[in-house]
Parts: sequence; structure tokens; C-alpha cells
Amino acid sequence: MNQRAIAIGAVLALILSGVMIFRFFRATPLPDSATQNLFQAYTQVTAQEISHLMGGHGDVVVLMWGPPSDDASHPGGPPEVQTMCQALQKDGLRVVAKSSVPPVRVKGGTVWTAENYRSVLEQYPQVGAIVSFIGSPQLSAENIRTLPATRPKLVVVRFAEPETAQPLLEQGVLDGAVLPQDQPPTSGGPPKTAREWFNKYYLFSTHK
Repeated sequence: MNQRAIAIGAVLALILSGVMIFRFFRATPLPDSATQNLFQAYTQVTAQEISHLMGGHGDVVVLMWGPPSDDASHPGGPPEVQTMCQALQKDGLRVVAKSSVPPVRVKGGTVWTAENYRSVLEQYPQVGAIVSFIGSPQLSAENIRTLPATRPKLVVVRFAEPETAQPLLEQGVLDGAVLPQDQPPTSGGPPKTAREWFNKYYLFSTHK
């Protein structure tokens, strides 16, 4: 499989997973070239933002869903996970593990539970950041109060739902999240740079 096919397959997986389900995609499918540009921009800019949060260096753990899930069917992780790991390492970070979290079904959806989050923290207490392809942990106020005072930064890059992620950003549980861009830049002309592509469809939100 060539790089173009991998990139297109990865971004389609992202679309289906909910990261890029915007009105634009429902109304007008992107041509292959634009799809590839958008995926490359998402990966490049997200990796840069995570590296910036970490001061340009540090160890990272990337979380993805374990079995039973589509993620688990890809050795080494789905294409978007593999590509993100490469981008993080290019930006000075060291991916020390790609860890699989067992999905928990709740009311027809898949969630990352407080128990699983605590388990990850106990397993990787010394890393600089946890990069989540499984959304935000489902935490109660009591869960948040009992979190360790010192813990890895947490960044959600897939399944980041604003109504769930925003409160966690405000409370300092999340350090960053890739969210849908509700108010894209209105400057004229189509996007050209990776940052312009990213800003048209995404927002990298932090708690600061």
C-alpha cells in the first residue's frame, strides 16, 4: 500500500470516527488531493501543538482502543495512529508506548472510564504526556478531586466532543484537545499551508 492510500485511508477512518464529521463533509465530499492535504495538516499541526505543550521534548504514550474495536485490527495501530507517532517523533518527542485500552460500552456508546484512566496513570506515571485517540475520560467531580496532583499531560486528538472536553479543559484535566472549528477563518482564498488547512476545520484548544 503506497503512502497516498495510507493517508486517504487514515483520514477516512477519522471521518467515520467522528473527528471530522462537520456539515462540510456531509454536504460536499473532498476530492482526494484535499483529503490528503487535510489529513497531513491535522497530523502535522497537532504534533507541533503537543510538542509545544511539552517544551519540544519528552516521552509520550499514545492510547488507542483495544479489542473488540477497529483499532485492534491494525498491527501497530491504525494508520492515523502510526502517522501521528511519526510526526510526534519528528517534532522532538519520544513515543515510548502505544497502549490499548479496552472499550466499555455504555448506553450504546464507547467510553473511556475513570477506572481505565487511573490504570493508565498508574502504568505510565513518569511520561510527559498521554495522547488519546479514544476521547476524554468520563470523570465525575469526585474522580477529578482524587486525581494525582502530578500526572502526565493529557491531550485528546480523536473523539474529542466539545461538550465533554471543554469542561475538562477548564478544570485542567485536559491540557489540549483537537475540536471541530465552529468559526473558521474568513480570509479569502483556499487554504495553502498546513496551518491554514488545520485552522479551516479544527481548533487546538488548551486549558490556558
